[in-house]
Amino acid sequence: MVERLQGLDPAAFRSALARFPSGVTIVTTRSASGTLHGFTASSFAALSLDPPLVLVCLDRGADCSPVFMAAERFIVNIVTPAHAELAIKFATKGEDKFAYGAFEFNESGHPLLPDAAAVIHCELEQAVPGGDHVILIGRVHDARTGSGKPVTWYRGDFLHLGESAA
Repeated sequence: MVERLQGLDPAAFRSALARFPSGVTIVTTRSASGTLHGFTASSFAALSLDPPLVLVCLDRGADCSPVFMAAERFIVNIVTPAHAELAIKFATKGEDKFAYGAFEFNESGHPLLPDAAAVIHCELEQAVPGGDHVILIGRVHDARTGSGKPVTWYRGDFLHLGESAA
């Protein structure tokens, strides 16, 4: 049964949000025990230039949510069309996410995609509750750009830059 939120139909709200194209990221970290974790996020944005801060939203129900809220560092990989299938894997519960993709590791042992459109290394500044998500605010320590174009998420599918939306 679909629950109405103060007169708002959740399906209509979700459909309205799908009309806003957004970038796609794969966010990764390494737990204190050394286990790799990651998730796909389209809710990513620059927050501040001075100090350099970004934000990314993580579903509180995600298996990796407690790990990211306790993490000291995380990496935001801005996805290219070549990573579309990988982004789907990272959005799926129960997948062995790191069995796919050509990850490399930074000096702290955190996984990154060397061929991403951009790779942003962050220190967790703050985790702020936001409804059914948590907003991870990261202080950027390093940002590198690649040569690939980013892919966007629009109406439940990937849309490549320069491609016409249906």
